[in-house]
Amino acid sequence: MTFSQTDKAINTTIVTAGDGAYAWGVLLLLASMRRNGMGHPALVGAMDWPEEMKHRVQALGNVTILELPRSRQCVACQKPLLMNHDEVKTDWVCWADADGVFVGDCSEWLVGDNPDEIIIRQYYPIPPDFTPENREVWRRDVERFFGRALPESRYDTRCNNPFIVLHRKWRPFLQRWHEQIGNVLPPDVGIIAKQGTAYFQTDESVLGSLLCYDPDAPIVTATYKLNGSVDRSRYFAHLAYNPKPWQMWNPYSLKWHGIIFQIVEWLLDEKIVNPGDLPLSLRRNWWPFFRSIAFAAPWVWRAVKLKRRIFQSRK
Repeated sequence: MTFSQTDKAINTTIVTAGDGAYAWGVLLLLASMRRNGMGHPALVGAMDWPEEMKHRVQALGNVTILELPRSRQCVACQKPLLMNHDEVKTDWVCWADADGVFVGDCSEWLVGDNPDEIIIRQYYPIPPDFTPENREVWRRDVERFFGRALPESRYDTRCNNPFIVLHRKWRPFLQRWHEQIGNVLPPDVGIIAKQGTAYFQTDESVLGSLLCYDPDAPIVTATYKLNGSVDRSRYFAHLAYNPKPWQMWNPYSLKWHGIIFQIVEWLLDEKIVNPGDLPLSLRRNWWPFFRSIAFAAPWVWRAVKLKRRIFQSRK
């Protein structure tokens, strides 16, 4: 495994997390970094992982795994806590969702041009939940729990947070984000809260409320470069929607199959995984089958999850 020279000049730790269902996602994410020469230190929050997945991730080198206690709350709510962890020794910290991969060497964009800014993508067009009513809830909650809030929102939309870069000078802000998650979200919240709530997107909505109304929040950078707008050969690909490629392929993720299979082949070449270790959806000989059912996969996956919930409720 060789890392790029650019990486040596970068002072950023990559942070990610997932429960056992996302362990393969974390492996693909970090493998995409190493395959592209990005040797950044990585901090991984792991909840209920099988031991073999921990060994595979650590085989990528320069990876620290933190065991997360079992919780009914979505692991994504641990973002600010993990980004603020003392295991992060660098001046910059980058959060990357476990259902994303790096395409090309993105090292130069893992540190900001201005330490007063947060690198994060904003939603355009404006999402339907960014209503005056929800924004007023955000404003009141920021004022209620932190003593003061801006009278008007800084922004005309909210953020999308599968990828964040932030200077460590903002550790107090990360602490406020963590505290506000505890203040406004229930302890058993999933990835998505109930429709109609001001915090529908859970941790993402809470972050959005602070960026909009916290007077001491970092400023959102004017240009987000990780979506390929600057260089189509280097970007962060967020594999949104369910199921995920290591489970089944959905219509959205089909376009990333070439990238994902290149990462899988790299893992095989590096002897980090064996062919028999791979989930069926990540085996090339199964690709025609999973491609043929991709458009039905979201419904199949919902049925599988419903069956699991019913079975668990009867235990």
